[in-house]
Amino acid sequence: MGGRKSSPGIARLAVVLTAALTVVGPAVARPLDEVTASGTLNVVAYVDNAPFSYDDNGTARGIDVDLAHALARELGVKAEIVLRMQGEEVDDDLRANVWKGPLTGGIVGDLMLHVPVDRDLALRNREVVIGNAYFEERVGLAIHPELTGDDPTFDVFLKDRKVGVQLATVSDYFLMTYKDGALIPNIAHHLKAEQGAKEFAQKDVAALMGVRSKIEALLAQEGVAARFVEPDMTGIVRRSWLVGMAWKENSRDLGYAVQAALEKIQTSGELEKICKAHGVAYTPPPPPK
Repeated sequence: MGGRKSSPGIARLAVVLTAALTVVGPAVARPLDEVTASGTLNVVAYVDNAPFSYDDNGTARGIDVDLAHALARELGVKAEIVLRMQGEEVDDDLRANVWKGPLTGGIVGDLMLHVPVDRDLALRNREVVIGNAYFEERVGLAIHPELTGDDPTFDVFLKDRKVGVQLATVSDYFLMTYKDGALIPNIAHHLKAEQGAKEFAQKDVAALMGVRSKIEALLAQEGVAARFVEPDMTGIVRRSWLVGMAWKENSRDLGYAVQAALEKIQTSGELEKICKAHGVAYTPPPPPK
């Protein structure tokens, strides 16, 4: 999630959403007793991160949004969802949304969702606690088996079959450098993920590579249930990562309470149902080693 840029339009939208969805109050994250006493759990999610969180004509929607409401319900409070744009780095987001507050003013979230559960990130940001992983993002390949075979390797695209990929992504870099650029003639780039989903649905490409959850949700909108495979990706920068939550360091009791609520939501199958409702197969974090 590093090195990210946001358009001026998204920035303006985020400001509007933040103003509309926040409550007036001090820019301070709160421990559990204060959250319970207020009756509200303030949750920050990203404004442009479908299918996990996004703005739908002024209404916050997505997997993370539904999860936030479920967590708040288990805590006996209501969720107040704040959608904000991504910063240049995740560190910026943690500072603005969890422990210090936005430069333009506004609340600090009691909880921030879709935070990479990463040891180095946690060590750099001692003011927050990162944990409660709830989903494993994976890079995958959606295929049309009749065009690629049931279990293809990337060599299948050395012939006349095309593979679609979003420009300037981890998947794009992998495909462009595969066997010293051997696939380049058969890589079909698209600027927007939505376009790639349409090309796959129309079978203009034999396969589509990228973050599986995002592709799944877009293909669901196209009415396509694709087969996903994960061929050997030796050399890819990152093929999977965990996403979880962040809360302020002095709100550890809140983190423990949310952990218990999350475990209940996972065990009951509710989180899997939430994901399915957004066209995504639930991929739980692997058990601790």
